[in-house]
Amino acid sequence: MRCYRLIYLLVGLCFFSAVGAAVNPDLKGTVLIFDEHEKDVDPYQTRVIVTANYMRFDDGKGSADFVLFDRRANIIFNINSSDQTVISVAPQAVTAVPPFKLNDEVHKRDDLKNAPAIAGIKPQHYVFSTNQQHCYDVVAVDGLFNDVLIATRAFNAIIASQNAAALENLPADQQQPCDLSHSIFSYNRYLQFGFPIREWDTHGKRRSLVDFSKNVSLDKKLFVLPKGYKRFSVRDFRAGKVQFDK
Repeated sequence: MRCYRLIYLLVGLCFFSAVGAAVNPDLKGTVLIFDEHEKDVDPYQTRVIVTANYMRFDDGKGSADFVLFDRRANIIFNINSSDQTVISVAPQAVTAVPPFKLNDEVHKRDDLKNAPAIAGIKPQHYVFSTNQQHCYDVVAVDGLFNDVLIATRAFNAIIASQNAAALENLPADQQQPCDLSHSIFSYNRYLQFGFPIREWDTHGKRRSLVDFSKNVSLDKKLFVLPKGYKRFSVRDFRAGKVQFDK
């Protein structure tokens, strides 16, 4: 089973894949499929499902592990079936400040004139940098999947607040401008120009949208936490308050 590599650098959680289930015609949502590439890792696919109340991340059908974002409660849950745990990730007040000045810049590249339109909208290429370091590229489509963007921004805010809480424990030699900007202090800037259909960084990590379906009938069980699993918060876990049975 492949670890779903969504959570950012400082949180250190491992996300896995989802449960396939029968269709319930009363629940509708958007399903997105991405190709993922990382250095020294075989390519793999991930799936994102978004409804009015939930956002779910997984590797597709056929397994029992996933990440669930309850948009109403504003809490993320990491479900791991191998150790039968549910880890909750809630927003924290952000008091951290950058350890040094972060100068973020973005430049639009005019290199997609011949690219096909998506939903009638031309994609645009943007290059993001921090402190004159090239951080990552995004090909975005303005106006595409606006509800997914709203959910993603809210999800990122929670992760960034957790990353900020962990910043004081990050060694100074690992505090890189691009990582600090992307993970904590400007976590949603890559979403400001629309939905990213392609994104890549300077370390070999790439993500591309390969398929999507809107207004899909979904089973409500996809958004239910499993019964009988040990539950704890990432905050308690970091504080050493969680005991595991041997």
